[in-house]
Amino acid sequence: MRWFLMGLAIALIAAAVYVYYTYTQFAGLQGYVSDETWYAPAAYNILTQVLGYNETLSYPYPNASGISTYLNLEHPPLVKYILALSIAALGYSPFAWRLPGWIVGGAAVVLAYLAGYELLRDRGEAAAVLAGAISAAALIFDPNFWALHGIAMLDAYAGFFALLSLYLLASGRRLASSVALGLAFAAKETTFPLLLPYLYYIGDLEERPLRRLTYAVFIPAAVYLALSAPLMAHLGGPAAWLKDSFIHMASWDVTSGHIAGNAESQISTPWGWFLNINPFYLGNGLYARVNVAVMILWAALTPVAFLLRDRKLEMAALFPWSIWAALAAVYAMGNTTLFSFYVADFSPMVDVFVGSATVAALVAWDERSRRARRKARRGRNATKS
Repeated sequence: MRWFLMGLAIALIAAAVYVYYTYTQFAGLQGYVSDETWYAPAAYNILTQVLGYNETLSYPYPNASGISTYLNLEHPPLVKYILALSIAALGYSPFAWRLPGWIVGGAAVVLAYLAGYELLRDRGEAAAVLAGAISAAALIFDPNFWALHGIAMLDAYAGFFALLSLYLLASGRRLASSVALGLAFAAKETTFPLLLPYLYYIGDLEERPLRRLTYAVFIPAAVYLALSAPLMAHLGGPAAWLKDSFIHMASWDVTSGHIAGNAESQISTPWGWFLNINPFYLGNGLYARVNVAVMILWAALTPVAFLLRDRKLEMAALFPWSIWAALAAVYAMGNTTLFSFYVADFSPMVDVFVGSATVAALVAWDERSRRARRKARRGRNATKS
């Protein structure tokens, strides 16, 4: 426990430095950066038009058609609520709509440490602390998450809540993990495929099918619907919300063309992300780059989790793979305008898996080497006798 607490203290310090450095790099960016053009006004409109809060428009809308009533119904609402709370507290400005993402980034550093520790907890404190430290370091130096958490986009939030659900499930806190899964769903729809690996692992914890469905489906769905209730009321009821938001979202996600005509070179493929092909340019010198080494290690170490027969590591591998596979399926269905910043939706989980699986593989190799040496010594002793 002493080593765990020391590691946690270091992770907290690292998180504070991470948040401060984020502030120094992003606070000075003026105007709307990348898709802030849509999410920040949508958050303000939800605050004033849906939630009825009186907030002065102290910063001009971007120049976009229909932006004064735009609610971003093609994506779930949670992140816009979070941005709206910050705008209500601090006014409508770039600092207000970016600050929550910076806080989420710092929290993700600590969460990565806790998740890495939990995944290897059964292999001894030293291994668990090392896994947590490597996981946190991998997230700190994750260029995709770094760029996305600094501006007001959905992806870093989705990645954070997905990792939170993974951590809570690995630690046996089923109800909390189920709620976190619902928050991930409500952050961005790219996290919906997490339902499959969640069901895969919850089967080890719950024998009764109804309880499995409760944790994996019913509770997350209830969280999602509860967070969507204000929009349902604003749009005229559940049927109108289903048509104008949920079905519209599904149609949006499988349709190509969500890009300006002069930015086609930024389109990337799910398999191209492993080699950082066509990283998306966010503006202001920011690119949604991918850590190629970590991505390749993720693919290489996934079989290790199954060879070790470690259910927690298997789950940690499958959580991000489910999102990647769904995006690959969307590409196959015809939406060929995918972008590298989608990686931030699952890269925090990849960072944690790679850190944990690396240590687990080293521990397993060390244990095997020790057994081989003991067996060799016994053989020599038997020969001498």
